[in-house]
Amino acid sequence: MNANAVIAALGLLALGTVPTYAANDAAPSAPAAKAETGGLPKSVTSALDKGDFNAVRSALLAELKQMGVPESRAGLELKDSRPSANEAAVNALCMALEVVDCTSPEVLNEFAKDKDHLKFLKAFFADAGWQETYLSCGLVPYHNDWGVRILYDVWKEEKGAVKNKPLAVALASCWGGGETWQNVPIQKKDPSKYNPVRRYKYFQRQQAKGVLHPGFRKLKAWELRFVVAIPQQDWDDESYEWAFKHINLPWDQYGWACWHAPYTDPSKFGDSVQSGEYNLPFSDESWAEATQRNGGVCGALSHYGTVAAMAHGIPAYTVGQPGHCAYAVRLKRGEWTGGFGGPDGGMHNYIFGNQAPTSYNLMEAVFKDDARIARAYRASFRARALEDLGQDKEAIAAWKEALDAAPMHPFFRKALHTLLVKNGMPPKECLDYLMETLPKYKRHGVAACNMMDDLNGPIGAMDDDSKLKLFAEVHRIVAATPASWAVKSEDTINRQSAMLKSEKAKQQLLADAFAAYMNTGDGTIFGQVLEWAVKTYVQSGRDDVFNKAFAAATSRAAGNATGERAKKMRQAYGKAIVAAEQARSAAAFSALSAAAQKTCPPDVRPPKLQAQLPGKLGKGVLFRMSTTSGFDDPVAHSLVLTPQGGRCHTDREAHPHMIVELDGNATVTGCLVHKVPGNEGRMKRAKISTSTDGATWFDQEKTDNMPSEWVVQFKPGTQAKWVRIEFDNPQPEFAHISHFLIFTK
Repeated sequence: MNANAVIAALGLLALGTVPTYAANDAAPSAPAAKAETGGLPKSVTSALDKGDFNAVRSALLAELKQMGVPESRAGLELKDSRPSANEAAVNALCMALEVVDCTSPEVLNEFAKDKDHLKFLKAFFADAGWQETYLSCGLVPYHNDWGVRILYDVWKEEKGAVKNKPLAVALASCWGGGETWQNVPIQKKDPSKYNPVRRYKYFQRQQAKGVLHPGFRKLKAWELRFVVAIPQQDWDDESYEWAFKHINLPWDQYGWACWHAPYTDPSKFGDSVQSGEYNLPFSDESWAEATQRNGGVCGALSHYGTVAAMAHGIPAYTVGQPGHCAYAVRLKRGEWTGGFGGPDGGMHNYIFGNQAPTSYNLMEAVFKDDARIARAYRASFRARALEDLGQDKEAIAAWKEALDAAPMHPFFRKALHTLLVKNGMPPKECLDYLMETLPKYKRHGVAACNMMDDLNGPIGAMDDDSKLKLFAEVHRIVAATPASWAVKSEDTINRQSAMLKSEKAKQQLLADAFAAYMNTGDGTIFGQVLEWAVKTYVQSGRDDVFNKAFAAATSRAAGNATGERAKKMRQAYGKAIVAAEQARSAAAFSALSAAAQKTCPPDVRPPKLQAQLPGKLGKGVLFRMSTTSGFDDPVAHSLVLTPQGGRCHTDREAHPHMIVELDGNATVTGCLVHKVPGNEGRMKRAKISTSTDGATWFDQEKTDNMPSEWVVQFKPGTQAKWVRIEFDNPQPEFAHISHFLIFTK
């Protein structure tokens, strides 16, 4: 009997109640017709009849060993081909073994003690299509009974003929979690308010009415995960019902649904949103209705918008950001758009990690092609079966077949790497493998870095030249990946540097990374690497390494940046220049300033000097200020030391100051300071001082009413390497100058 016939034959009686859930309670039993187990061998069905899943597992392995598991299907997974009867039987056995391994025999043994549970399990193991949907939904419930428990309750509610198996699987996945997501918070919520079967019935009812988003019917189980629940911070079942009735917008407007509730804190009764009394006296309402009535801040409003979209069959998720909560919606594959400041940040529903945008971009890429991902999962079931049979060589070939269809699937890639390391992958083989694999991660640089972590052993055994070749390729891929404020790359280059043995290699790594990010990307990752390098080398007194690497990279740099990239590059350079100033590294200050002014020139219009310059212009090698501010432009700091002029801007201070460092002690004859035009009255009381050691200062001139352009003559024979201007304000105030020129004999 085929799988569909088995399900049709079950004919269970309908239940009049919706089951509730506690971690160790069985759902109530009901009469059921005899379930059959389709084409499974008798050795397996006999063990199933007894509810002994240790025996089921042993029988499956024995059958697979006897039949032989092919390591590759040699192209037979194409759309126009059908597996032979023997291949179909092997596939069915491999999937059944995968279900047993994922859930664990011990969990299934306990679950099967209930007679009705066992009847369901026999029906489920007879339905290869349902098992495949369950195993390929992204996150498979792992070593717990939540997944099979929820499938059982849907099966029972539908009298054994489950009409929407992908929907049931999505609910089981959200409530059950997965190998990478244990102890899902939704499991701990009140089952009378958060019930997957009631959620299932809601979506089935709305789909039958034809009132959900037109794309709902086409959603696969992995996509439905983003419709049926928010596992980390879910709202109650009534919220879905209420949101559908009261929030109805054009399909492309659900990113704005959050604003249909008022942004309010405190409540109309004066209670803070952080208190437990905020929703009183309306605490018996659904979360959605209470939010519409009382309002809330970003968390409540983002959930409100998310549930509004989900209630209409639109995939959505909430997302945590620093000090904020936002959300995202998706009207078609691959296109997540933000609501309330989303979609980037920490996703509250995810499959491959929670860090948006890299996580959802990876997920969309992996599951993009339905036929290819189906082929990949079938190969993965064979690979795991081969592992269980102790056939590592054949399992490796099967994993490679799975990854040929879905190259960036992180769970498959990790399984392959585990086997490769177990079997002693040599460093040269590892290098060749990674150099061949990395290009498959185009535009997914974070995923590329993550997948390499599993191979740290063989990578660590490589020589420095091999590592540099590998790391340079990694940075080229990361540079070409769409960036986001939520993506951090400092850890990657820090780990890479730690794996290199020689200082020369570390310097080369830095040069390669700089060159990659100078020429490619929007400037976000460049800024992170630049900040790491300044902190690691310049601020620790090893600016010679930084300067050589930076010089080597700038020789390979492209032309000027434009648009948004120029803005981000300028911000990155600005932070690095200020850090170099604070570290008092004249060489880094000079190199960074020159590169920044070439790549992203500052937009400054300094005033023309009026006074005659008093002597020969000294060579200023470093400029630093007491503070910086959002009005500052560090890229223009070095220009402050030239007649051309630049711009600098401190924060509000009682005594803001700027210091010029010369290239050595010299006989200084005077200085010229020019204010940036506008609000010049902020800077009145000022004094000029000089120093030969940077610690002891000698006053040269004071004024209570500094002019726009102040020329100061020093006493004959004055020696100095540092010259300082300091302002004395009755109240904290800004200071901003365009020129600070030092003259020497």
